[in-house]
Amino acid sequence: MAVIALVGLPGAPGVTTTALALLRTWPLEDGWRLLLAECDPDGGAILPGALGGRVPADRGLRNLAVSSRTQELVASFWTQLMAVTGDGSAERSRLLLPGLTEASQAASLAPVWGQLADLFVGIEEHRHDVLLDLGRAGVLGPSGVLARRADALVVVVRGTLRGVHAAKARIAMLRGVLAADGGPGSGSDGLAVLLVAEGPYGVREVEDALEAPVIATLPYRPKEAAVLSDGAAEDRRFPGCELMRAARTAVGPLRRHVAERRARVAAPLHQRLGVVGDAR
Repeated sequence: MAVIALVGLPGAPGVTTTALALLRTWPLEDGWRLLLAECDPDGGAILPGALGGRVPADRGLRNLAVSSRTQELVASFWTQLMAVTGDGSAERSRLLLPGLTEASQAASLAPVWGQLADLFVGIEEHRHDVLLDLGRAGVLGPSGVLARRADALVVVVRGTLRGVHAAKARIAMLRGVLAADGGPGSGSDGLAVLLVAEGPYGVREVEDALEAPVIATLPYRPKEAAVLSDGAAEDRRFPGCELMRAARTAVGPLRRHVAERRARVAAPLHQRLGVVGDAR
């Protein structure tokens, strides 16, 4: 596992809710941490949403714009994180980088996105895996480097006509952007869909329409989702509710998708090395 970017579509498909559900349920091996970074240029939703405004907005992505100018981005990055509860128990293994507090702050981050992409890729060596919430706009403009550098780019889609229609256009655009990047590991084979089971379209119909694999499905449960999206009251049964159980189940397919994609990226290099060895 390494860096998984989650992308939303018009119509609020639930990308931040999905990201938080994964953050709280993702099983972690000893010594590993999981980071969720809110990198939506339109602004973060977790502090006023899931955390209900109970946490001061004094840490987060916006503070890194200043750090980049003083060459202290990496050191400052770790001070901007906060611990998040996972599965009902407080811990410091699940971390959040809060997003921007308003969209106007995105302009100051233009020179920072590439540095952040390098940082997110590099911290795997320090036993950190990363979830990126790119919202609807994060795959476009300067922040798009985060999507291009991720091991997997997962589009959250609702199984409605509106959702599938929006996803078809967005995925076509993403394929073009990823294929044209030309950097290490470039290509659209990291694209996948996480389906929110609302509406008439199931896995097979969505895969046929989008020509992309559906690697996991989450139930459409507005009351359960409201705990994560709007800070609704959480009782002791919430960690075992249907939404959270499905998020936990989604981890396996996501990990396999990343592992398979990494193997495909590495294969041409191994083949080239083999050719060189034969030539000798």
